[in-house]
Amino acid sequence: MTPRRLLIAGLLLSALALAMIAVAPIDALRAWLAAAFLWSGVPIGSLGFLMMIRLIGGRWGHSLLPFFEAGALTLPIAAVAMVPVLAGMTLLYPWVGAAISGFRGAWLSPLPFVLRTLILFVGLGLLLWALITRRGSAVALSSAGLLFLAPMMSIVSVDWLVSLDIAFHSSGFGLYTLAIQFTVALMTAIWALLGRQPCRTETLGALLITLILLWIYLAFTSFIIVWSGDLASIVGWYKVRGVGGWGISIAIAAVIEAVAFLILLSPKVRQSARWLRAIALAMILGKVLEAAWLVLPQGGAVRLKPLSFYILAVVGLGLVFLSAQRLLLDRRIAERLPA
Repeated sequence: MTPRRLLIAGLLLSALALAMIAVAPIDALRAWLAAAFLWSGVPIGSLGFLMMIRLIGGRWGHSLLPFFEAGALTLPIAAVAMVPVLAGMTLLYPWVGAAISGFRGAWLSPLPFVLRTLILFVGLGLLLWALITRRGSAVALSSAGLLFLAPMMSIVSVDWLVSLDIAFHSSGFGLYTLAIQFTVALMTAIWALLGRQPCRTETLGALLITLILLWIYLAFTSFIIVWSGDLASIVGWYKVRGVGGWGISIAIAAVIEAVAFLILLSPKVRQSARWLRAIALAMILGKVLEAAWLVLPQGGAVRLKPLSFYILAVVGLGLVFLSAQRLLLDRRIAERLPA
């Protein structure tokens, strides 16, 4: 199937996922939020890698550069995907309309919430435009961009995900979610690159190992701190996600990361396009499970209705983002070909 047809199919499935809000508003909105967060990793993570390549240089990023550029250009889709979440925040977030005093009450209110999301996407959009059109020094833009991206995305991911449970807080959560988004961006780029140029394995295996180790550190640091400190006020967040089948989902995601790490220790695997593509696909599936684990649990067993809504939204938005990335990549390659 051509990328254009996949894009149309994705738009139809996404529209159907949004239509489910009329059937079960809270479940459908949570499912949409999880899918939108997951696939927003394609443009946000791609832009982060794009800026790192501009700063670091070297051969490691040369082959991936066009794929990250195409992925970053899907940023408007991510912004549009968050509109239903902002429109439905009254249903999603328990703090909307609640009487909360002090700084927390000022922070957790609809207008600042919307403004922070808007600042994120406008800021990233301006950075992307400046980098793509070469407006100014790429090094200066990338330095400023990374200094903006890391803290701002950390703040907004706390808004989107952590504030679903007003009692939970974690200083490392923002970086943890950023690691998820960077992983999604790299996996989609590796899958696409090795599908076109299977000989360009180069240092991809080393990049995968680095991201896996980063994820392990960030994912388990907060968990260990909470449990070792017996922080009863926030440990409930993990308890909800450890029962009713949700614990199995995050265990599967963790096993995928661990097995991928062990396999990548083999030089033959790191030089095999087939192995690297398989690992990239498995890790994307792991992130699909992880996004569900972060957003969907509301206590009790895994329920079929929100899970089916999530699958619908993940497939729909996934087709939209990945087919748009493919179309943008083909266009940028055509623009660079000699007339």
